[in-house]
Amino acid sequence: MHKRILTGITAVMMLLAGCSEPEGYKKPEDGLDAAREFVRAVLDGDFSKAEMYVLEEEEDRQLFNRYREYMKKQPQKERLGLRSATILINKVESPNDSVTIVTYSNSFHKKPTELQVVRKNEDWKVDFSYTFSKDEGAVETIIGK
Repeated sequence: MHKRILTGITAVMMLLAGCSEPEGYKKPEDGLDAAREFVRAVLDGDFSKAEMYVLEEEEDRQLFNRYREYMKKQPQKERLGLRSATILINKVESPNDSVTIVTYSNSFHKKPTELQVVRKNEDWKVDFSYTFSKDEGAVETIIGK
C-alpha cells in the first residue's frame, strides 16, 4: 500500500515538474540572463530553444522565423564557428525596471549588436524587432529585400 502511494506521489511530482517549463528553457532571472540564454541558443543553432526567449508578438515571431531560415542556409564553416564562439558583453543598460538593452558581440564575429529584452507578465523576453530596427542591413539580408 505504501509503495503505491509513494509511486503515485512520485508520478504527480514528475508530471508537475514537467509542466513548469519547456525542455531546455531556463526562466531568466533578469534581462541580461535572458539575453545570454537567447544568444547562446542562437550561436549553438538551437533555434527551438532561442524561440522560447522571443517576445510573443507577431512581428517578432515573423522576423525570428526569417532569421532562423537565413541562419540554416549559412555554410557549415560559419555555423561551426558560431557554435564555438563565446559571448562578449560590451554594455548593459537598464532605462527602467522592465527594459534591458545588452550590447554584445561574439568571438567569431566581433560586430557589436544591441539586443533589447523586456519584462512582460513577470517573464523576460527578447524584443527581436528592436534589434532589426537598429540594423536595417540585417533586415534586408534576412527578409530578402
